[in-house]
Amino acid sequence: MRHPFEKFIRLELLSIVCVILFGLIALIQGYLLLIFLSLYLLAIGLLCNAMIEWYTHQSASAGKQVLRAIMIFLFTTYLMFLL
Repeated sequence: MRHPFEKFIRLELLSIVCVILFGLIALIQGYLLLIFLSLYLLAIGLLCNAMIEWYTHQSASAGKQVLRAIMIFLFTTYLMFLL
């Protein structure tokens, strides 16, 4: 039997692994675009975590994760247009 939130869990883990890989490549090679992509993937991972917490009735924690994801998304978008 599968876990009811398996899609969210897999997407969260996939985004975290991609963040680690893209982040390391970006730091070694100095690609600014990969740094921005890593920050967007981090926001996606936080949103997936928030969805899992929302469906397990932990709304306060889910709200904090959504706010973190929104702040990372807005900050990254601001930096993309600034640089």
